[in-house]
Amino acid sequence: MKEQKEIIQEYYDSDPKKEWDRLQKNHPYEKYITVHMMDQMIPEGSTILDIGGGPGQYSIYYAKKGHDVTLLDLSPENVRFAKKKAGQYGVKITAMQGDAMDLSRFPDDSFDIVFLMGPLYHLLSEKNRVKALTEARRVLKPGGLLFSSFILMFGGVVYGIRDLQESILREPEKELYETCARGESLSFEAFTYSYMTTIGDARKLIDSIPGLQTVKVFGQESFLAPYRHILPGLRKKIRLAWYDYAIRFCDKEEYLAHTEHLMIVTKKEKTK
Repeated sequence: MKEQKEIIQEYYDSDPKKEWDRLQKNHPYEKYITVHMMDQMIPEGSTILDIGGGPGQYSIYYAKKGHDVTLLDLSPENVRFAKKKAGQYGVKITAMQGDAMDLSRFPDDSFDIVFLMGPLYHLLSEKNRVKALTEARRVLKPGGLLFSSFILMFGGVVYGIRDLQESILREPEKELYETCARGESLSFEAFTYSYMTTIGDARKLIDSIPGLQTVKVFGQESFLAPYRHILPGLRKKIRLAWYDYAIRFCDKEEYLAHTEHLMIVTKKEKTK
């Protein structure tokens, strides 16, 4: 019987272009809002480790801005795709296959910035999520920033009513909807093995890691997630105006539940 990690790897190995296109074509507002917020916090000339960087959307974006970027991903096909795309965009990144829970190839305090934008919603146990966060903190320099992404439970509801309306009547999805209504997090098998969290549980997880101080929390889609199928039909000028307007709401506490992906930004405390 295949292990969960192997199944997740095979899922992403099967079609690296699908994840590339997700941010390039299907959910461009997610990347638009995310990099807008991150750009304000990432100093020029940073060394960046992109853990679970997939086919390289964020790695290549930051390499183009002049940062020294290392991508690590569980999927060898994602790594190959990212290297190819970097070449097409005329930038250099270091890309390698690896596990978010084992960063032993990197010394302590190696990077100015660490991205953990993917692994936490594929690690089903609290123990493994803590391990990934602890490793990310270890390789981050004191004073450096860690960007951690989560898929929200209510994001599953947004997806259901937007893209799979009949799912409200189907038994396989019933557990997710009922768990969300109870205000609880859930590990389950969806597009692959997944962990979806409440905002409160995401905050608790981050707060459980010693030496990390939360500096910013925002929704990576802000309030735009439900309107995925409407936005592409708008004229570019109107579409971008809505993107920019959504940015003004993305870090407001009362609107966080509208997003599918939650970003928690933490700073590694400096040793005394």
